Amino acid sequence: MGAPIPNEVTAYQNNWRFCDFCYSLWWNGNPDNGACPSPRSPDHQHHGQGSWNFILPANPAEHI
Repeated sequence: MGAPIPNEVTAYQNNWRFCDFCYSLWWNGNPDNGACPSPRSPDHQHHGQGSWNFILPANPAEHI
């Protein structure tokens, strides 16, 4: 059984990945992978080799 979904969720956004270096999620929909704060990252970008595709709930109406 999955986590309960709040009633306010009206959309979902996929393409979130887990970074192997800073252990956080980042959105993998940009031309680059974004800045990774970990000093272990060789090019200072997030890396998620083998990461699952996380799908996060969203409520776009909150940003209008």
